[in-house]
Amino acid sequence: MTYKRLPVGGAAVPPVKYRQADLADIPAAARLRDGRDEEGGASADRMARYLACRHHPQQALMPRTIYVALEDDSIVGYIAGHLTRRYECDGELQWVYVAPECRRSGTASELLRLLAAWFVRQGASRVCVNVDPNNMPARRFYARHGAAPLNEHWLVWNDINDLGSDRLISRIA
Repeated sequence: MTYKRLPVGGAAVPPVKYRQADLADIPAAARLRDGRDEEGGASADRMARYLACRHHPQQALMPRTIYVALEDDSIVGYIAGHLTRRYECDGELQWVYVAPECRRSGTASELLRLLAAWFVRQGASRVCVNVDPNNMPARRFYARHGAAPLNEHWLVWNDINDLGSDRLISRIA
C-alpha cells in the first residue's frame, strides 16, 4: 500500500508503503526507538523472539504478526499483534511505534487498520491494548479509532471489524 505524507518545509516526502515484516526487518524496526524514552516497542532480540513465536506475552496464542511502514526502503513505523485469551479478548495489539518525524501523518492509523484486517482474517473481533493511564496521546489515538476503556491500563475494541475491512488488503505493498 502507498500513502503520501504531507511535505514539511517544502521538502518532497516519499510515499509510505506498508507490508508484513519478516525477521530481517526487526533490527531496523527496533532501532527506531534507540535513544528515546518512549513506549511502543521492545529490543530487537525481544521483537525477533516475538515474531518467531519464541517470546510469549501473557495468554498469547498463535499466530502473530508485525507490519512495517516504509519510506523509500527505510522503516518508519511498525505494529504488532497476536491472538490471545487475555481479558476474554480474541486479539491483542502488542506494540505500535512511528518515528517522531512521521507522526500525525496517518501512518499509525494505517498500521492499525492493517492489523485490524489481520485480526479479522484470523476470526478475532474483540481486541485489547495495554496503555499507560498517563499516556494521553496514545489513549486519544486509540479512542479516535473506536477503542473503549476496559480497565485502568487496558482499552478494548469490542468489534475490530469496523477497522479491518478487506479493501485495505489489496493496497499492501
